[in-house]
Amino acid sequence: MIDPLLEKLKHYTDLEKREVRMLRAAPTREKRLENGDYIIKEGENPPAVHLIIDGWACRCKMLSDGREQVMGYLIKGDLCDLHVTLLSRMDHSIRAITTTTVGMVPEESINRIIEDFPRLARALFWSLMVDEAVARHWILNIGLRSAEARVAHLFCELLVRFQIAGLIQGNTLEMPMTQANLGEALSLTPVHINRVLQRLRQKGLIALARKELTVIDPEGLKEVAEFDAVYLHLDKRLVNHKGELINKKEKRILSP
Repeated sequence: MIDPLLEKLKHYTDLEKREVRMLRAAPTREKRLENGDYIIKEGENPPAVHLIIDGWACRCKMLSDGREQVMGYLIKGDLCDLHVTLLSRMDHSIRAITTTTVGMVPEESINRIIEDFPRLARALFWSLMVDEAVARHWILNIGLRSAEARVAHLFCELLVRFQIAGLIQGNTLEMPMTQANLGEALSLTPVHINRVLQRLRQKGLIALARKELTVIDPEGLKEVAEFDAVYLHLDKRLVNHKGELINKKEKRILSP
């Protein structure tokens, strides 16, 4: 269950065997949630850190009238709420958007990592800083980018994140979100999302069918999105001069 997180952390540092063993032993139990269930609600102080083992979730905040803004997607290998080990309460909610399984990492395990495994602790907090960088780009997306660039940037980001976590080898990833879900995240209506997806298909940039997204033309999609993976703060040894992700084992370029 921990492999996608380990793969992601390897893009920050090389972990020793004892650090890997510690991380593998950290989740003590699992919890299954259905689409729409809240993993954590704003204001709560969860007794454990939640790790996405399977499925998708999102960060969100809700107004008093029930309207909700999605502020980021969480996929396999993502820690939902690592910052609650430093803060007393959640300042936003985490909601499942598919059937989702989470692993529960007790706060005691996080504290032991901080005290006894400083390099592993730095790697975990690197992942937290990347989450914050992603959130800043989502704000930029909604505030300044065109509808087409918003969708293109989201797809580029998800593709790289799936590759970083070792979840895919090529340019095809699962895409369980409906057009309404994408509209929630990008502040666009489902009708507008539909038009944008049609344009991206017509340009030969993507294919989207049977809940799978394939990026056909990574460079073209990057150009539309003005996408630069530098904000994901990858190990410089794993990124070439163009900002493209390199497979560490095979030494080949991964797109976008």
